[in-house]
Amino acid sequence: MSSPENGIRGIGSETLIVHGRDDEVIPMGTSLKLNTLIDNSQLHVFGRCGHWTQIEHSSRFNKLVMDFFSE
Repeated sequence: MSSPENGIRGIGSETLIVHGRDDEVIPMGTSLKLNTLIDNSQLHVFGRCGHWTQIEHSSRFNKLVMDFFSE
């Protein structure tokens, strides 16, 4: 992770974390760590998906983001 953990812990906004289960660029552990550091966060993992969730699962990704912002 390139940002200090204290800075990440200070994020007060509701946060959506999206990860592809088969991502070979960013390890799943990074998203799991972010989810534990940010109190008001939710993590969604797309199965059968690499690094580009917004492309590989565009319809489901768009619905997830739109639902997140409409809450």
